[in-house]
Amino acid sequence: MPPQLRDKLKTQGYHLLGNRGAFKACQWQKRSLLDGDTCYKQRFYGIQSHRCLQMTPVVDKCTQDCRFCWRVTPSDIKTNWDQTHLKKEDVLPPEELLKLVYRANLQSLGGYNPEAGARVELEKYKEARNPRHVAISLSGEPTLYPFLGEFIERIKEKGMTSFLVSNGTQPKVLAEIPPPTQLYITLAAPDEETYGKLCRPLIRHGWDSLNESQEILATINTRTVNRLTMVEGLNMHNPKAYAEMILKGNPDFVEVKGYMFLGASRDRLSHRNAPSHRTIQSFSEKLADFTGYHVLDEQIESRVVLLSRKKKIEKLKGGE
Repeated sequence: MPPQLRDKLKTQGYHLLGNRGAFKACQWQKRSLLDGDTCYKQRFYGIQSHRCLQMTPVVDKCTQDCRFCWRVTPSDIKTNWDQTHLKKEDVLPPEELLKLVYRANLQSLGGYNPEAGARVELEKYKEARNPRHVAISLSGEPTLYPFLGEFIERIKEKGMTSFLVSNGTQPKVLAEIPPPTQLYITLAAPDEETYGKLCRPLIRHGWDSLNESQEILATINTRTVNRLTMVEGLNMHNPKAYAEMILKGNPDFVEVKGYMFLGASRDRLSHRNAPSHRTIQSFSEKLADFTGYHVLDEQIESRVVLLSRKKKIEKLKGGE
């Protein structure tokens, strides 16, 4: 990892773990502790915001250079590095990585101890120090981590739930790893031309690989999700084509999520690219018409609408 990137990530509040891993306390963990607010993952699925670990095994690696992504890319800091290749010896083994994630979470909770004056319920603070869920997302493409399957198994062995968020460009990995509690594949384009301009793949045949991943998604025995990242003026067109991709993967859920003007994406896009919640609602209704999915819930603050194959959501219990 170049020193410019390491310095930038530290200023953004990342805890760097070894050469490539990273943890960052989610704003919703803090808000849950202080005010009782919760993220849409808790609202939709039952995950407890204050007991969730947000991390990535490969913060500096990805197979795409998406214009809407908040992660720091080479062009953002005027330097360069290999974003798509790594060696096993360059990453932490699963047990050590998870141990450091736990440690980083404890460090980030230092200012929320009610015995030191923080206005946080003591019981909730203790729960936050005993996390029950790992969100393998944050930044980078986790399927590039060579020990991903083992990492998911370590999480499960500790009685925790896991959400894995992938851009779908590594279908063989998705087919081979033990399934996480919930598997996400991001869809950010209805066609190859839009995909090329917005997601800017760094590998060959990115669009073909994404479609292959959708086919694999339909065969995986776990809870599955397509997350649609909606960027005003760039990819909010042709809902029928999105619907065809969704039906190919047959996920349990579809999250229609508006792009937020955050992080490094602010140097690539503008406020005008962040759609209103009403626009997200309208697009979601069109997707529901084309797919037969049900619009079940929403969280206005996060500009996200949830579609489901079934009319009722079974909330997760493993993360409680």
